Amino acid sequence: MTTLDPHHVAWCRNHFDSLREGGAWGFPNAGFVFRKRGDKFILTDRMPWDPKFPMNKAAWSRHQRRWLESTIEHFAAAGIEIIDESR
Repeated sequence: MTTLDPHHVAWCRNHFDSLREGGAWGFPNAGFVFRKRGDKFILTDRMPWDPKFPMNKAAWSRHQRRWLESTIEHFAAAGIEIIDESR
């Protein structure tokens, strides 16, 4: 579990509210693409590991998992469910 930053939680709510239905949000640090569907964020795509990355495949997987866990927690605290449909 991460430490929830109230400013980040507020940003999550404001960001979600700024998107139209079907709108996309790209999260480049972790290689994620989310789409707004109703009152949920759907993780539709995730960038696969590439041999040119500065981290190995296992490290990339851990990096994405940590970012996703933190993102899910912060958006949940803002009242927004994230569903992973990227697999």
